Amino acid sequence: MASIAYRHLTAPAVEPVTLDQAKSQLNVDSAFTDDDVLITSYIVAARQYCEELMQRAIYERSMQFTCDHFPYTECSTTINPVDRQLYDRYWHQVAIELPFPNCVSVESITYLDANANVQTVDDSTYFVDVDSEPARIVPKTDPYWPYWSYLPGSIKVTYTAGSYGDGSTTDTCPQPIKQAILLLVSYWYNHRDAAEGNPPKEIPFAVEALLGAYKFHSFGLVR
Repeated sequence: MASIAYRHLTAPAVEPVTLDQAKSQLNVDSAFTDDDVLITSYIVAARQYCEELMQRAIYERSMQFTCDHFPYTECSTTINPVDRQLYDRYWHQVAIELPFPNCVSVESITYLDANANVQTVDDSTYFVDVDSEPARIVPKTDPYWPYWSYLPGSIKVTYTAGSYGDGSTTDTCPQPIKQAILLLVSYWYNHRDAAEGNPPKEIPFAVEALLGAYKFHSFGLVR
């Protein structure tokens, strides 16, 4: 199995929950601004927490997926090998599959050649299926990926991911996800010390229940 990883190159432009919405949840007067920076940090932390639980990007941001080699037939794919039949099996084996859906677009695929120089795969030579989860990338003009010399982490796919729009012009984020973020913000704001003498009942099960229907299960890359 090839070693695979992903990272966020940028943050989303906006958060699913606004400062005013969070303050309303907290019963904090809108005119009281002393805690605005703190509450804003809780919103960001809660969104990141929910995204990691779901393994899903809520709003669009730039991502980078890294693996050790291009997938080839009879080799481990970028996910787990699955038995398929004939034609479908071949294309499954050569597909690069991207974590943190949904993929909106692929900006580039690069690899290190035998001299450790960065090469960019011509975007006219591959096809990206952004409608599936995970998104799949397969060679288009040739049934094989470029030849390469094996170097750990040498294949990098830069792409834009976001399941529910950019958050500004398009916002289709389901209300249960926003409610889960608000629950976390409220919990953290009202109970800032984990060493309280009589800590209240924790809420992870409530948050997980709200997010359960939106989890992406195919990768198992929870970190």
